[in-house]
Amino acid sequence: MRDYCQTTIPANYYRGIEAVGGTLLFDETGILFRSHAFNIQTGETRIEYRDIEKAQKRGLLTGMDVFTKDGIRHKFVVYHRNDVIAFLNSKASE
Repeated sequence: MRDYCQTTIPANYYRGIEAVGGTLLFDETGILFRSHAFNIQTGETRIEYRDIEKAQKRGLLTGMDVFTKDGIRHKFVVYHRNDVIAFLNSKASE
């Protein structure tokens, strides 16, 4: 399994119907989605690993859902989603 800590990957994060383009930064305690400035909806979304219930595939190719313990479903599009999902689920179970 790939260790994503201290790496940044391109990602889209769904805010309503808009797929907001940006990056997903992995650090020691969680992930941070940071949007590109040219999106309609901009800003950051942080998810701590300890708050993740599970991560799983969504759709056929690159979709990924991250469910948090407070019942929120975060929808992302990432490359290498199987590796990202495995990493997130391993960090959530620590």
